[in-house]
Amino acid sequence: MRRTKAAVAATALAGLLLTGCGSDGGNGPEAGKEDKKSGESVSLAELAVPSAYDSTKGWDHEIDWVTEDTNADPVTTDGKTVAYIIQSGDGYAVQARDAATGKVRWTGKPYQIPTVDYDRWGMSGPRITTVQQGGRSYIVAWATGDTAGDALAKSEEVTQVDIYAADASGDSVAPLHRVSVPVEESPQSNLVRDGGTGLMLMWDVAGPYRVNIDLTTGKFTQYDSVEDEFDCAELICSSGTVAALTSKGPVVNGPRGGFGVPGGWVSVDFAPEGAEAGETFLGGEQNGKLVGVQDGKFVAEWRSADSDATIWSAHDLESGRLLASTSCVNDDASADKYAPVTASPNGAYLAHGSVVLDTKTGEGVCLGEEGTRRAIGINAIDDDGTVYGTTDADTKPVVELKVSANSPTVLPEGTLLPAGITADGALFVQRENGLGLRISVRQKR
Repeated sequence: MRRTKAAVAATALAGLLLTGCGSDGGNGPEAGKEDKKSGESVSLAELAVPSAYDSTKGWDHEIDWVTEDTNADPVTTDGKTVAYIIQSGDGYAVQARDAATGKVRWTGKPYQIPTVDYDRWGMSGPRITTVQQGGRSYIVAWATGDTAGDALAKSEEVTQVDIYAADASGDSVAPLHRVSVPVEESPQSNLVRDGGTGLMLMWDVAGPYRVNIDLTTGKFTQYDSVEDEFDCAELICSSGTVAALTSKGPVVNGPRGGFGVPGGWVSVDFAPEGAEAGETFLGGEQNGKLVGVQDGKFVAEWRSADSDATIWSAHDLESGRLLASTSCVNDDASADKYAPVTASPNGAYLAHGSVVLDTKTGEGVCLGEEGTRRAIGINAIDDDGTVYGTTDADTKPVVELKVSANSPTVLPEGTLLPAGITADGALFVQRENGLGLRISVRQKR
């Protein structure tokens, strides 16, 4: 069953939300505190960066509110814009800079978040991401917590989502939409990801609970059950889960494998070479699972027809068309099931965990653990196919390799790992003695 609701008006919701507290175990900044130099860049730091980037050219900025127990740095980039969250009075604000020049493009209107229980949600403040929809880039700030109750209304657990246009301009920019999504289960965490057509909220609970937010309208659709979404002659779909959304409807992962769009394409028609492509396995299981989406493409995993290998593939989301695939002999090539799909700015390369897929050649590279080889966790990919990641060695060394050569190189100790790739450089994020972040962009040579 699916339910669609409109965004809650910002003015109405604001009165229901509690202000956060400081880094003493609460969920927000200290009252009245502003980020230092919130509109100014700081002097260029001496950084050790991969050789493709010039350590003397770029820009830096510092934000002060981030604490040691924040699991995710509140910084994001779509390649053209770098956005982050600053303190503003007794709340927060989103600020966006031109990725190339560091010039402030816009600063959002100050806002407050629900009261966040760190022990419950594993987060101590708001987070931020970028999502594409309809050819436009959006900045999304979000936090999960409790709204305030009063004499007329009970406290409610929600995920609050503020949606901004990445190409906005000016000061005190209001979000295009503020969406308050009720949390109807009892999860320990939730994921906010690119959902294909909009933003996808996923909770780590048993069952199919998913929410998709249309970034253009602010309306969200809640998927509690998808039994009626598929023709079960094609897929065993009882208790399936919505994994993404296309312009023609949701993509559903079947509980025993297989995925597809109701009334549209199905995974069996686009299985990569070497994958078991039959209608069913013994016991009624089907093959294939969509694991993540990025910029109109998705990554799927499959069981091999004649070995214990896992086959990974990249596809076009709207049509299901196969773009690339590779077979990895180890089962843990992408052991982190919650790892997001990473894409190069031009969309030619996609990665999930330790697997890279090249949509230009139709092939891929497996970087998972094998024998004595350590797995390489992929963090960023440049347009030329240069991959940056780390291994699980104690020193967490930064590793660089070209997909075309598949010959990893460990970079000198102290080299920073790119947090993202921009159109003309790379984004780097450093913790500043546990009290804040230094955000740096260095240009390509």
